[in-house]
This record gives sequence, C-alpha cells and structure tokens, in this order.
Amino acid sequence: MMRLKTLGARLVIATIVPLLLVTAMLYPIFRTHLEARLDSSRHGATTLLNAEYDALLHDMNESFNQVLAVAELPILRRHLRNVREGVALKDREDTLEQLAAMLETLVTHFGRYTRLVLIDTTGEELLEAGSRLLPYPTGTRYAQTGVFRGTKRLPPRGLYISAPRLGESRREGKTVTTAVIDIATPVFGQNGQRLGMLLFTLDWHYLTASLPHAIDSGEGVRAVMVDDQGKWLLPNTEEGLRFGDSLADRYPKVWHDLSSQLQGEILLDDDLLLFRTQDIRTAAESNKAGTIVTPPASQPWQLGIVVPRPSLAGLLAESPWQIAVLGLIYLLSVIVGVLWVLSLHRQRYLRRQAMEFSREAQHLSRESQQYAGEVQDLYENAPCGYHSLDSDGRIVKINRTELEWLGYRVDEVIDKWHYRDFVTPDTRAAFDDAFRGVLSAGQEGGAECVLMCRDGTRLPVVIQATAQVIEGCFQYSRATVFDLSERKQLEARLAEQAMVDPLTGLWNRRYLKGQAAKEMARACRRGTSLSLIVIDLDHFKRINDTHGHDVGDLVLQSFADTARTQLREGDILCRMGGEEFIVLLPDTAPEQAMQVAERLRLAVSATPVEIETDVVATVRLAYTASLGVARVAPDEASLEPAIKRADEGLYAAKNAGRNCVHWYAG
Repeated sequence: MMRLKTLGARLVIATIVPLLLVTAMLYPIFRTHLEARLDSSRHGATTLLNAEYDALLHDMNESFNQVLAVAELPILRRHLRNVREGVALKDREDTLEQLAAMLETLVTHFGRYTRLVLIDTTGEELLEAGSRLLPYPTGTRYAQTGVFRGTKRLPPRGLYISAPRLGESRREGKTVTTAVIDIATPVFGQNGQRLGMLLFTLDWHYLTASLPHAIDSGEGVRAVMVDDQGKWLLPNTEEGLRFGDSLADRYPKVWHDLSSQLQGEILLDDDLLLFRTQDIRTAAESNKAGTIVTPPASQPWQLGIVVPRPSLAGLLAESPWQIAVLGLIYLLSVIVGVLWVLSLHRQRYLRRQAMEFSREAQHLSRESQQYAGEVQDLYENAPCGYHSLDSDGRIVKINRTELEWLGYRVDEVIDKWHYRDFVTPDTRAAFDDAFRGVLSAGQEGGAECVLMCRDGTRLPVVIQATAQVIEGCFQYSRATVFDLSERKQLEARLAEQAMVDPLTGLWNRRYLKGQAAKEMARACRRGTSLSLIVIDLDHFKRINDTHGHDVGDLVLQSFADTARTQLREGDILCRMGGEEFIVLLPDTAPEQAMQVAERLRLAVSATPVEIETDVVATVRLAYTASLGVARVAPDEASLEPAIKRADEGLYAAKNAGRNCVHWYAG
C-alpha cells in the first residue's frame, strides 16, 4: 500500500511539473505576441479616433462658418432693418420673398439643416425655412428660450451652440424624430446696431453618421460620444444605449475613468477604449467665429473609439494548428514525465528485470529525441522570427521563418552577417539604440524597424530582445521578431478612407485642403499659374425628388466618371458635398482653365445616365452642370478666397440660365 501511495504522488508530480515548465517556456512568446497585437489595435484605434475628431471638428466649423456667412448677407440685414424701422409689408414684400426663397434654397442645398429661423430683437419669429415655408411672422416667440437668452448679448460673429436634443427633421419627404442641435448668431447692421438673430437647426444624427466610424472599420469597432454629464450623444447602440441615456448611470466605472482625464485609454474586459476631449468653445481659432457660448455642463464632449482587445483565446483561434502543436507539446511533456517516474519505479522494485529495464530506457531515449525534435521544429517554423546575436551584433542563430522572410539560406547568414546590415538606413538608428539597451545593465530592448529582403522588398517588423547572461557575463542576445505588414496596410487603408468620398470614389474636401497647400507653394516657387473650377449639377434636387435618391447617386457617379475622362492626370477632382465638385488645375492659365471647363460642360450635357423606371426598362436621363472658374493667387494663404471667387462665377452661370461656364472677373 505504501508503494502504491508513493508511486501515485510521483505520477502527480511528473504530470504537473512538465506542464508548468512548458507553460513557463511558452508564456513569454505568447505574451510578447499579445502585446504586439494590443499595440497594433491601439495604433489603429488612435488613427481612427483622430480621423473622427478631425472630421467632427471640420464639419462643425463648416456649419459655424455657414451660419456666420448667412448672417452677413445684405438682403437679410436689409429685411431686419425694414422690420425694425416699421416699413410697410407691401414695400418690403419683394425683399421678403427673395429672402425666403434664398433661405429655403440653403436648407435644401445643405441637407444637414432641418430648419432656418429669423428672429427679431424682441424674440418674435419673422421667417422659418425647413420643414415648412412661412414667409410672414408666425406668432412663435423665442424670448424665454435658452437660445434667445444665450444669443441676445453676444457680440458680432458670436455663436450660441445648444446641447444636442430630440427634435424633428425631414428625410425623404417624411417628418421624423431625431437628434438636433441649434446654432444661433446675432445679426448687426453696418452701424453696429443689433437687428435680430439667425437660428440654424442642425440634424445631429446626419452629422455623426458621416463620421469615419460609419465606414466599415472592422468587426467590433464602435464609437463613443458623451457630453460633460455623461449623456449619450450618438444613435442607439447594440448595448442598449439610446440617445440621451446616461453613460454615468449605465457604466459608472467607465464614466469615472472617462471623465477624470482629457484623453487616454481604458482597458475593458474584452475591449480597448481610446478617447480624447473635444471642446467646441475653444475651436474659434479654426473657424470664423469670434466667440462661442454653450449651455452649462454641455461641454466638453468626450469622443472615443472601442476596438476588440486581443486575447490568448482569440490568438489561438486564428490558427487551429497552433492549438494542435501546443496540445502535442504538453502531451509529450507529460508522457516524458510519467515515463521517467515509471522507469525509476521499475528500477527500484524490479531490479531482477534489468534487461527489460534497459530496453525501456532506450525507448525513453527515442521519445526524448522526438520531443527535442518537436521543440526544434516549433522554433524553426514559429509564426514569428527568432535570432541570436553575439556582442558585436553578428548572427549566431536564426530560425527558418525569419530566413524565409529575408530570402537567405542559413549557411549564408550564420557568423557572416551583422543583423544591422539587414535594417534599412532610415530605421537603423532605432535598432542600434535597442541593441545597446540589450548590452547595457537593462539587458533588454525593443525597436520597430524595416528589413531589406534579398529581392529588394521592405518588411516592417518589431523586435523584442533580451540578453543571455551567465555568471555576470554577456553570452548572446535572444530576439523575437514580428511581421507588421498587416498593421501597416491597415493604417494605409484608414488614411485613404479618410480622404476618399465613398459614393463617387473621388477625393474629398480634406484631401483637397492638403493638396492645395502643396500646389500653391509649388506655383509660388515656379511662378506658374494655378486655376480652380467650381461645378454644381443643375436642378439636382429636382432629380432626387422626381426619380429618388438612388437615381441621384447614379447621376453623381456618372458625373465623376465623365469628369475623369476630361481631365489630365495631374488635375485634382474632389467632391465637396451634395452635387458640388471642385477641380484644381496646376500649371493652367485662366484661358486654358476656361477651355477645360467648357470641354467638361459639353461632355456632361452629352452623357446622359441610363436609369430603369416602372414604365420603361431603360431611360436615358440627361443632366447639365454650371461651372465657375477663377485664378488662384500665389500670395494667398489658403484656397478659400479662390473658392469664393469661383462660387461668384458659379452664381453668375446659374443666373445666366445654367448649363454654362462663367469666369469670375472681380
């Protein structure tokens, strides 16, 4: 009985110890891989968060500038001055009708606004455009509203921004309940006299739906946006959060961490949350507003991106053969331990069977060799690279995976190459710093480098290295190398998505801004001409109302295809929003720009769009465009003045009957 108890205890130990040893050997490998995956997820989330932040700030600033521009229209000031001076309605009827039509056109052209209201200094509503058109005083009063009280003391070019709230919006001819935000500004006369105020109501969900997170950013990627009190500001989510719900009540731990700092990251159970603060009150320097005022506790906003957090289970699930190899290693280790205990037991209690014990020992030797071969095969064919360097940085050992990456044989590399010779010159300094860290007292280092392969290709990697030290003396370094190609490709895809209009495939406004700065600097250096064309499709709203938005999208895509065929390779064609497009023409004089615009106009009018209707299988829908052309002055700080001049030409083309080109001669 005592012998059986001793044998049982030894078998338990022989099972547990090998499992612990194999786990201790594999844990650093998987931990390093998990940390690299976490860094990749963190970097991707940071890129997407910055794109979200820039897009929201850009769109808000664009709305601010539009409100300020409308408030300074002479016809609007003239109407408010006539109301203030008591001019009879019949004497200002023409001005009122023109103003009402212009404001209705603005609401229709910029789909983000649900209504536009003109209010006098007493708080009475004079005009509303949006869900309905009421060109005469409606009796609605705003004197006791927070918007009126917050705006009536603002100086010129001041803005009052309400908190997002539930309101009404018109979508595809129907009134729906949605989140909206009010933007108001005072209107002053030329002599500085306060004439009234202008109120724009912005469809908040329309604005947030156009952010980069609305593009397919990967499974499990979600956006987070709350105000200073933890109020949820985005549409309904899969987690059950609805617009206006309190994140502080639903997830108090997350809200505590989110509200305690301006930016950072939060590690959740299965996700990683990266966030930063956006305060539109401090954004005045990036728009034309002089002062921005908001209700108490509505600012700042917290904007965040949630991405799945890498886990060991997920890492193993990516490749089933890894699970099989790990199971085989653990099984072999347990088998070796058990066989070792059994062989000792046989040696002690079955001495008379020496010959049989000898054969069993030989069998154990073969099993050990097989185990060593499995471990060596795991090293050689691991999903990451491994290598060892001497104190001079010369390669003394390298696995098959990394050799295949580089395109060399083992006999060409071992004791012949210094590893830094594979590193590209532009990233070699980072490798040298990391290797010095391995040789120093810290005896560990890491670097993100680019390797030059034998066939000339470049491979981005991250290297994590430690030193092997015996009796205080450095022996060699051991490094793990991970391929970063997938992460770099993801970064490139995210950057491109932020610059491309998803419907037409053309560049967007953000791309135009960056390219314009380069082309203007180049034109200034070389003394060459730079021209600009602003294009607006004629009667596009009528096309949408008559045939539907799907046909409108086909028209936009057809125009993009037609315009590409008429432009040079170096010309920059961008969609600014809706049916408005801009072409930037480098090395192009005004006369040449007019020729390009006329050629483009003719091509558009001669290229109808084929659509299907309920009556006829295929119908050719013709459409036209109006174009305004202007020269970009080389001494201007930005492209905005040239766009404004080209817009003047575009308005002249519209007034001339549309389907024509007009040069801005001012």
